[in-house]
Amino acid sequence: MGGTYPLITHRGIMKDKKFNPRKTASLEELKELLKQAKSVAVVDYTGMTVAAATELRKAVKASGGLMKVTKNTLFKIAAGKPDLPLAGLSAFIFSLGDEISALKQVKLPFKLGLAGDRVLTAAEITQLAATPAKETSIAKLMFLLQYHTSKFVRTIDAIAKKGVN
Repeated sequence: MGGTYPLITHRGIMKDKKFNPRKTASLEELKELLKQAKSVAVVDYTGMTVAAATELRKAVKASGGLMKVTKNTLFKIAAGKPDLPLAGLSAFIFSLGDEISALKQVKLPFKLGLAGDRVLTAAEITQLAATPAKETSIAKLMFLLQYHTSKFVRTIDAIAKKGVN
């Protein structure tokens, strides 16, 4: 039941290696999540309590995402990116609903992110997480359109009234 997957050595070289079935299943799950995710954020999980981790998982899930804690090497293999600069304890936040909703729940420092085939720096993923929600952006746009339209109508009306007198 185990499969053969490329293994990343300490020099970043990939070799074929057999994994035990448990790791193979975990790897397949990660690959599937990467296919489904609109974006993925990698956060520094160091020093997080079990209670805080549970709260973060709930918040991410409620906003349409999923949080997984797995080995960095398994994630690199699943993503097909052996050169990702991952070290230490990492948690992976998969945004399944849209690109940013799940990221907004994270209060931990970002290490890096993935959006499509692009690797995002910590600064880029932080900026993405700070982007207003889709609904907020639409509401602001609607307000601006309504404001300028009503201002235009009042101006035209004033010109029409002035021209009649």
